[in-house]
Amino acid sequence: MNRVGISDAYDLCRQIGNTSASENPYNLANVDSHMIKNSEWGAVAYLSYSDYGRGNATEITINNISADGSKTIWAVTGYAADAVSAATQKIDNLEEYINPGSSSGPAGIWYSSQGQKASTTGNTSGVYDMVGGAWEWTAGYVDIGSGNVSTYGSKLRSEANGKYKSIYVHNGDGGTDTANYNEDANRKRKGEAIWETSTTGTVSTGWNKDYYDFVRSYDPFTVRGGGCGSESGAGVFAFYRSAGYCSYYIGFRPVLVCE
Repeated sequence: MNRVGISDAYDLCRQIGNTSASENPYNLANVDSHMIKNSEWGAVAYLSYSDYGRGNATEITINNISADGSKTIWAVTGYAADAVSAATQKIDNLEEYINPGSSSGPAGIWYSSQGQKASTTGNTSGVYDMVGGAWEWTAGYVDIGSGNVSTYGSKLRSEANGKYKSIYVHNGDGGTDTANYNEDANRKRKGEAIWETSTTGTVSTGWNKDYYDFVRSYDPFTVRGGGCGSESGAGVFAFYRSAGYCSYYIGFRPVLVCE
């Protein structure tokens, strides 16, 4: 789901496990649901890179499918390109393309041998769409106390329980990318596949040449993974900044924890 701002996306993720919610179709019980945090994204990213995932530091293949020109659909879930990094593949007739029985059916659909290359484990038991597809909101922001944090992230900011979000230090000097990276308290954070996989605080590329850019005052929220058109810049170690408003190129991912 895209075209949802970070505040509403965060709230939707929390409501999945709320059995008393009036509009909850999932009927899940004993589930703690929340938007994926950067520490959780980092855990999956590192596992995918290890022998417990793809093995031998094998990169996940990009999901490069785009339903171009649609007013409601852009990225399409559960596909793998022919190569780790590939240009966007634009689909005109999406309904025909996603039909497994179609004569022009997708070779890279998630259950096929090619499609499984888009999984974090290289098989159908892994996590899909962490590379390409759409950028994904993560529950993290630089705490500037006002501006877009308040305007677009009100529900995330008002969440008192710190286990559902990551807050980054802002040193009050304008919130440039470099300042946030050099802030000692931020650089000490480990496990998020942000600070330890990048080399500078400015726009650059980190591990696997994945694109990155740090949060700042106007764009205080984090997004991960890259979009279907990100090509070589997409990857599990890619991260970017956003103002927080809804966009066709940003989606989100809930995490469900059994209680």
